Amino acid sequence: MEFEKPSEVGYTIYSKSRCPFCTKAKVLLEEEPYTIIDCDMYLVDDTTKQQFLLFIENIIGKEYRTFPMIFKDGEFIGGFTETKVYYDKERAFNTI
Repeated sequence: MEFEKPSEVGYTIYSKSRCPFCTKAKVLLEEEPYTIIDCDMYLVDDTTKQQFLLFIENIIGKEYRTFPMIFKDGEFIGGFTETKVYYDKERAFNTI
């Protein structure tokens, strides 16, 4: 299976259904350009799940197993908590 790479422009949210932090990330970034990548199909069986997690690990250079997985302009930020901090700093900087 081929996995979709993060966009080089704007935010990319790797999300799964019934994930409260994924929902929070979408609300946080609702005014920004972002791409949602639904990962439910990647998590159906153990083999595909492991391949997907290895795909993410190869992109970011470390193991990361929680959702959401959020990127900005192709660079990994983290999950919701890290993205909120990043986003708040970015907004504060842009209002100066």
